[in-house]
Amino acid sequence: MKKYLSLALMLIITILLLSSCKQEFDPCDHNHDGVVEEKELFYCNQDQHHSTINLTDPGEFLVTHINSPENGKIAVRVDLPEEPRYGESAPITVVASTWFVEKYTDPKTPFHLVYNPVDVGAISVTHLWPGKTDTETGISSDGEYDYGGPDSLASLRDTIRFALGDIPNTDGLYLHELITVEPLYDNVGMFASSHAGVVATNVMAYYGEYFPDLKYFVGRENPTLAEMYPLEIGHFDDDTHRKIYNPYYDYEGYTSTNIDVDYSTLSWIQNDDYPEGRPVFEVPGGVDYVLDYKGPNMDGKRYFSYALTQALLDNGALSLREWPDDLATPEMTKEFWPYRITVNNYELIGEKLPELRVLIPFATDDHVQAADDKPHIRQAYDGFRKTAGLWTRLNCDLSYTQSEIDASASLEGGFPDNDANTEPTDWYLESGSWGFEGRLAGQMTAQTIPLAGIAEMADRVQADNWQANLDEVL
Repeated sequence: MKKYLSLALMLIITILLLSSCKQEFDPCDHNHDGVVEEKELFYCNQDQHHSTINLTDPGEFLVTHINSPENGKIAVRVDLPEEPRYGESAPITVVASTWFVEKYTDPKTPFHLVYNPVDVGAISVTHLWPGKTDTETGISSDGEYDYGGPDSLASLRDTIRFALGDIPNTDGLYLHELITVEPLYDNVGMFASSHAGVVATNVMAYYGEYFPDLKYFVGRENPTLAEMYPLEIGHFDDDTHRKIYNPYYDYEGYTSTNIDVDYSTLSWIQNDDYPEGRPVFEVPGGVDYVLDYKGPNMDGKRYFSYALTQALLDNGALSLREWPDDLATPEMTKEFWPYRITVNNYELIGEKLPELRVLIPFATDDHVQAADDKPHIRQAYDGFRKTAGLWTRLNCDLSYTQSEIDASASLEGGFPDNDANTEPTDWYLESGSWGFEGRLAGQMTAQTIPLAGIAEMADRVQADNWQANLDEVL
């Protein structure tokens, strides 16, 4: 018996001695099996890298890269508000970049910060198109620029996914691991001004299934058809801001996917006043409508709509033999425009993002489109509301205009308060009163009314309040 007790005692002592010895393991050997496997090494390196990250604080910005399979590395900029909208947390707004304005088509291109949601307490996320280099930070995006085409759409798709916390940057870090403000991944929307709204709309149609948690879209005065980019139906005089109409545009021929322009008198004018040459609608006994100089210029070519460009050929105004070197041919425009219009894509948005909400801010006098019936606003409303079946509001709630812009703003002062999911009875006669007095009230409202719309949509998401109209800021 004593022998067995002695053996038991020795065994206990041995166990105690062994347990008191601290065995050394490699810090990356997470399961302590004596072997550092490849997966353990990867996560160990990630953990060590994360511990050395300098987080970005409120009021600051960071630039980073994300991976876009079609392009490579895409440069992304994240701006943080000085005062987050909800205490220590903030909603997130992806800002779609413009793509044919001259300074944004140069290889050295600034991030698009004309409208910055940090002004209303939101986190702003924007990116550089493929092949672009930021003039301030020197950061670049891989890939080749395709002017709002498939590669551009893919880069915006992945920027949205990064903003939603669905993918990390190229260092394996997610947005919340890079900043001290808490990003609200369940309150992410997108904003686009002018023609940037075309890529923003189309990315939702082509890739909406990749980011089903996107909550809202705010689109300011976005074109919908190729005829609108080069102002074929009217424009503003640069000096007087007077509207100059194309008399061959018939607003009564409007449909949700087309507009009616008569090209039978279209010709080409080239003289001392227009040395580069321009399309002109000849008006017998009246003043001819010469197209404005504004419009897309891509890869050294001026792009008009396919219908206008083909009419130049059909009418004998130009021949292919004497076709200007800086003018896109009918074949080029036919190939180019389908990816850069929106009218046929709203049904897809409704299918892929059925819970998306939409706000469309616009002024009484648009920043570039002169037609009184506002076919671009009407087609966007018809597309989002009637075709896609989405909650859609024309301009932001008056309470948000008063809160974010001007406390004295009123209906009498030219600031609307339109119920969601309603539209003018007669777009030709009434659409101006549904817009805000942008040109009369000055650039301040044109810049800040859309930001008030972002604030409203973020608050509606936060409160889950989708009443047609609000009595006060949520």
